[in-house]
Amino acid sequence: MRASLAYYRDVAESARRNHEALARAHLTVPVLGVSGSHGSIPDMAATLSPWAHNTSGTVIRRSGHFLPDEQPAAVAAALHAFIEGAGDCGR
Repeated sequence: MRASLAYYRDVAESARRNHEALARAHLTVPVLGVSGSHGSIPDMAATLSPWAHNTSGTVIRRSGHFLPDEQPAAVAAALHAFIEGAGDCGR
């Protein structure tokens, strides 16, 4: 039980470190945020945008929290489209 709750005990320290990192630099590579239509984060790209200069996002329909398990073909298609389009960054 103790180990399973360690994540929650350290969340404030993790947040502090994340904000320090954000103040130092942003990701310069393209970043894809993938959300599930029934998940807890409706727009993952918006959540990631403070961390990266080039974010894009997609929502996988009929999925919740475990997208690769629930909609593997849709996740693969989204990743393929993102990787194929990565050469278009900066245009």
